Amino acid sequence: MQKNIGKKLAFDRITWDGTSLQLTFSKNFSYSEDLCKLLIQNRNGNKRQLLDYKCKEYAESYKFIIPAKQMEGLEKGRWDFFVELASGKTDSKKRIGLYDVPVTSEPLRYLNPINNNGKYSFIPYLTEKNGLSIHCGNLLQLEDKSYDVVQFPLKVKRIEENATKVMFSFKEPLSGDAKDMQLIMKSGDDVCIVPMRLDSKREGLVIDKKELKPLHKKQKWNVYLQVIKGNILERYELNIQAKTKNQIAFAIKKQSEEPQKISRQTIKGKMFAENLRIQNGYIVFDVAPKELKYAHKIEFYLKKRKAKDKIILDVQQSSHKGKEQIKMPLSQLQNEIVATGRWDLSVELHHEHVKEVRRIGHYNVMYKAEADKHVGYVKLHEEIGVAPYLTADNEFSFHFCTEEQYVNAKYPANAGLLDLSMNKAGLLQFTAAVTVKETNDFAVDHVVLRLRNDKSKVFHIPCTEESLKDGYSRKIKAEFNLSEVELEQFYWDFFICVTLKNKEKRLIRLRNDKYSIRLKLKHQMLKYSITNQDGYMAYPYTTANDCLSITYRQTGDFESLKYKVNEYTAYFLYNLLFWYFNWKPIWLIHEKYSETAQDNSFYFFKHCYENYYDKKVYYVIKKGSADEQNLIPYKNRVVYFMSIKHLFLLLASRLIVASETKGHGYAWRVSNGVIRDFVDQKKYVFLQHGVLGLKRVDNTFKVNSSNGAELFVVSSDFEKKIVKDYFGYKEENIIVTGLSRWDVVQDRSHEMPKKEIFLMPTWRNWLEEVEEEQFVQSDYYREYNGVLQSEKFLRVLKENNVVLNFYVHPKFMPYVSNFTSSNEHINVIQFGEEKINDLLMRSSLLITDYSSVAWEMYYQKKPILFFHFDLEQYVENQGSYMDLKQELFGDVSYSASELVDKLSMYIENEFQEKEEFSAIRHDYFKYVDHNNSARIYREIIKREDELTQPDSLLTHMKKNYLIRSLWRKSKEIPLVHRISRRILMVLE
Repeated sequence: MQKNIGKKLAFDRITWDGTSLQLTFSKNFSYSEDLCKLLIQNRNGNKRQLLDYKCKEYAESYKFIIPAKQMEGLEKGRWDFFVELASGKTDSKKRIGLYDVPVTSEPLRYLNPINNNGKYSFIPYLTEKNGLSIHCGNLLQLEDKSYDVVQFPLKVKRIEENATKVMFSFKEPLSGDAKDMQLIMKSGDDVCIVPMRLDSKREGLVIDKKELKPLHKKQKWNVYLQVIKGNILERYELNIQAKTKNQIAFAIKKQSEEPQKISRQTIKGKMFAENLRIQNGYIVFDVAPKELKYAHKIEFYLKKRKAKDKIILDVQQSSHKGKEQIKMPLSQLQNEIVATGRWDLSVELHHEHVKEVRRIGHYNVMYKAEADKHVGYVKLHEEIGVAPYLTADNEFSFHFCTEEQYVNAKYPANAGLLDLSMNKAGLLQFTAAVTVKETNDFAVDHVVLRLRNDKSKVFHIPCTEESLKDGYSRKIKAEFNLSEVELEQFYWDFFICVTLKNKEKRLIRLRNDKYSIRLKLKHQMLKYSITNQDGYMAYPYTTANDCLSITYRQTGDFESLKYKVNEYTAYFLYNLLFWYFNWKPIWLIHEKYSETAQDNSFYFFKHCYENYYDKKVYYVIKKGSADEQNLIPYKNRVVYFMSIKHLFLLLASRLIVASETKGHGYAWRVSNGVIRDFVDQKKYVFLQHGVLGLKRVDNTFKVNSSNGAELFVVSSDFEKKIVKDYFGYKEENIIVTGLSRWDVVQDRSHEMPKKEIFLMPTWRNWLEEVEEEQFVQSDYYREYNGVLQSEKFLRVLKENNVVLNFYVHPKFMPYVSNFTSSNEHINVIQFGEEKINDLLMRSSLLITDYSSVAWEMYYQKKPILFFHFDLEQYVENQGSYMDLKQELFGDVSYSASELVDKLSMYIENEFQEKEEFSAIRHDYFKYVDHNNSARIYREIIKREDELTQPDSLLTHMKKNYLIRSLWRKSKEIPLVHRISRRILMVLE
């Protein structure tokens, strides 16, 4: 939308070809040739110059055409453009510029070509705020601004001259097109382009002496050879100097005899492109021929946003209507992209001495509506498609997304709660305001309640609609009874369905920006929840990104009034005594679900208790857990999970140290209440559950996420690189120490009366909390149950008198009854019945799929058999940091039969590890000793003050719900939003 605010006037388009400057204004101001003056004024304000121009009128715009001659002869400096609009006795002077366009990099804001007439050269340019100005100065100064200049040395071997000519000879022939070359001579502010030609062998430059007459004044001149290659200007400084007295004389400068090497340089910048579109199975755009013609190798690629993933693109290049048309077949993306995400388009241009890395975009152009930046959508797979679009900075990017996500991005909209209530019977009533940005031409259809992990499961809720005063918003009212709808686990999200003017449907996520509603849902959970006769509860809640959703799940062990009383009692006591604990730093330690004491957390706690008792370190365990007995020697530093003491210490603690996420030290399902926010804000040291490599978990543990840690423990530089590259942690926040539980690791397999094999699969994220009926139909259950029931497998165990210990993953627990075996050579061990560390030390071999326990056995120099029956599905849904077909440290089987055969081979070989796997062990473990806990403790103590210091004011503001709500609201008021951004910049 055209702006004409205060002292600024925006134009829509600018073109400059060296002979005229053309500005296109939309008709949002009253134009009259008699009353509209165009002028330039130098930056210090003491000189101004009126410009003659022609004005052409079109249906929706005016075009001002300003001849270049009007700007020749200006003094050195910067000159700003203004329009004076005279109205009666009042003159209004307005600064003009391309104000509705994102500001881009300086070379693209300088509008080549440079005009070289007059004493000084000049070039139009856009300032850092996109105001239009003229930069007047010497040629080299302007080239440094308007090109990416790279400088190299170039040696002249010999100077020859006669009465009419001067020739510079070089050691080797010059490369490049002569018409792209310029010989430049510079003395102070005086810069001259000297006409020249190449000799027939391209080994010398020939200058007619008559071309040197403008240089006949007493000066010293430096000499440069320049080659312009698109956006790159290669400037070669020649080792000669010219002096003038009565005539000009050239001489070779004295230099070292050492040969001067030309080092390859990399230029990062932007490339101007236009007309991004989808066309007959291709993504197509156009660039000017000069952008590509000089490169001997061109490589277009996509880079995943905030990641290192990169896809080199196959492209077809052809000339069309004076442009280079770039066509990228969509088919090449089908096998490359398997998940949603945003990828940015760039190009690498390789020259002899320069590599250009350029982001591609349609810069210095205004788009009237957000929809204009989205060029279409094409499906690649069943759910995922590609939607090319222009970013907020007008750069080309690809959004790999669902069709719903594409429509959402194309038509920005907002739906915000105004009021919400629920009665004891479960009748939920709410009102909301709905706005579709940039249009009021839409209609509200209904409210949608949709299951988060299965978008086919939806309820349509009728609503009433009325327009609000501004004409752009609709107010809707809706109600439905939670007890009357058949919900499924787990999360159900609210949307408002609207129909747009082009009949497209748009689902708008229902957001809760009302602080009062958030407080009600947070502190009155018992009032805003219902429980059915099957023990399932349903309640509305505000998500982490401040939207309204419904949770439907089994009632947990800590949902009762008793634990709410514990929570608020602890909160009350903390507010009375918090000042005391500022001087008594407390560390809280826990493991998985706060049910175990056998992993890294336990051994680190044990080390602290035995060596640094004065340090207030407490261990959290659920009362009655099987591992509670392991904590008997340390009981004065043990607290029971969700007790008043535990909740009080959770509030008072400075640091959480754990081998699982912070949520495992709290009833993580309890999303409402006063404690949860404190847990999310606690400083956290992540001891890790195992070694990274086999399973991608960066989405869970990414830096700055709710599970992000201030300190991340790893075991090697290999693992440290994964944490840096994929999790986003800085070097100083990663410590290479080894795992605490390895302090007690020792091989005990030789002590066993029978050889033992340890079978421990990991979980599958696509089976998260499925019903039992679905679980027993999965490949996961069938394959592992098939192994346990295999006659061939049982025979191998029996004939070799080997015992298999099958350890059930914690998430198996709801289905453990489905895994049974009456064979004396198979033990099915439920989670918590035995320590994993003990089982690993007793075992002679491990069978697993992708579990990190593989690293434990590898650490002990024992063989591993990997069982990868679902490798493709695992890679697609979970992912790995290693190539699971090439980089593993154990043998791999893809079927139960193959697994049994390889197990037999290892049994016959007395469980000896293969040399090919033992040879690479040093790559994965930096330390092999019993000092891991000591190293971790030292690293934490070294950083404790830094780790536990309070968050900055800006961080507090970003986490504050009320401020987040106000920030979103401010975006709807441009002036308020600009002021808010300035405040943030100051705070940062």
